[in-house]
Amino acid sequence: MSNSKTILSDLAHTRCRRLDRTTLRTSRLLDFCSRKELIAQTGHQPDAWALVILKELIDNSLDACEEAGTEPMIAVQVDDTGITVADNGPGIPESTIEDVLDFTIRVSSREAYVAPDRGAQGNALKTLVAMPFVLDGERGRVDITANAVKHRVSFSVDVIRQEPVIAHKTQKVAEKKGTETCVHWPDLACSLLRDAKARFLQIADAYTWLNPHVTLSIDWFGERRTIKATNPTWAKWGPSDPTSPHWYTPQHLERLIAGYIAHDQDNGRNRTVREFVSEFRGLSGTAKQKKVLNPHYSRHGMKRLVSVD
Repeated sequence: MSNSKTILSDLAHTRCRRLDRTTLRTSRLLDFCSRKELIAQTGHQPDAWALVILKELIDNSLDACEEAGTEPMIAVQVDDTGITVADNGPGIPESTIEDVLDFTIRVSSREAYVAPDRGAQGNALKTLVAMPFVLDGERGRVDITANAVKHRVSFSVDVIRQEPVIAHKTQKVAEKKGTETCVHWPDLACSLLRDAKARFLQIADAYTWLNPHVTLSIDWFGERRTIKATNPTWAKWGPSDPTSPHWYTPQHLERLIAGYIAHDQDNGRNRTVREFVSEFRGLSGTAKQKKVLNPHYSRHGMKRLVSVD
């Protein structure tokens, strides 16, 4: 009986106490650096991430070379360090690397345009930077060398604040044309890389079939081969070619206009409507631009755009 009274007394005392809950704030940046998020971003499970790295880095190299009008020469190397892809393009700008490491923004020269581009989401390099960390569980590293500077990007996490911690160190190196990106592959995931060999090499070969102007060298743990370009002068629609206005829906056009306005405001530029119209394929002529800007024609398709000027 006494025990029952004690229990009832303790319960009554507990109910009298009040918990003042603290409103806690946690960063959502780590959401972009989790296994679940990377699967959603890339559309692939971790056992295919080596293939994702290959695809994204070769895509970036091809785009850079084609925009610069350079015959692409790409070297792929896989060894104990990880996966390295080097090209002979103009070299990724330092400002782009800094933007890639800012997980609060999306950076892309493709996303707002409607065109047959290789990539348009603006998140490829961000996912590659996070992959070694997610595979290892504690830390990751990616090295990017371009324009005589080596960028060493180390990735870890602040377990208290639950946000990514990115250490970005730079080092001057000998001048070398193009960009070289090395994604350090964690030892804990070495079996995933080994098991991906056949598919990895198959995808690398396929790039030369679909892009006959590319010379591709491949080194898989010392097994080397080079596939020379079969048609160095082969050309197609390129990333720097004007896009067609027929490719855009009103929603896509609004997205592009909004992007231009925000960019111009940030950079102190005043882009005219005529300049905007002239960027589209088939609208570079003065007569056609005047026709588009004519109030009679702009009432339906371009009225909203004209009001921006």
